[in-house]
Amino acid sequence: MKEKPKNMNNISEPFQHLIHSMDRLFTESPNHGLLQSMNDFFTQAKPFGGFPVDFTENSKEYLITAELPGVKKEQIELEILPQYVTINVQQEERYEKEDTKNQGFHKKGLWKKSSRTIPLSKPTIQHKAVAQYKDGILNIRIPKERGKKLSID
Repeated sequence: MKEKPKNMNNISEPFQHLIHSMDRLFTESPNHGLLQSMNDFFTQAKPFGGFPVDFTENSKEYLITAELPGVKKEQIELEILPQYVTINVQQEERYEKEDTKNQGFHKKGLWKKSSRTIPLSKPTIQHKAVAQYKDGILNIRIPKERGKKLSID
């Protein structure tokens, strides 16, 4: 019996969404403008262990929503800088079981880290930022720093 050749296309399957998004970004004319298309591209979930982030802003603040199902609040770390927000998620699980019958010990663990950095177009007031986490949804509100308007003499 002759063995079937392996399908090499399966190797690139994890990258198909990324490749399709890049093709769409550079070949289609954007409906909402180039900057919005780029924002849509970069706020999609990462192909390997990332998480989706929705980013909006109004005249007073930035609103960031991250979907983190199955993540505990203690596993989330936020870093807010004047023009960037970084969301770090570190999941660690350990399982240990002693098998007294066979005189053995079974131990396994899982460690996973994901991170997203969102650039902000204007400086923020970091000490007034607030974050809430409920039912796997992280909401962050960051007020924008307002510049001083000068009158021209």
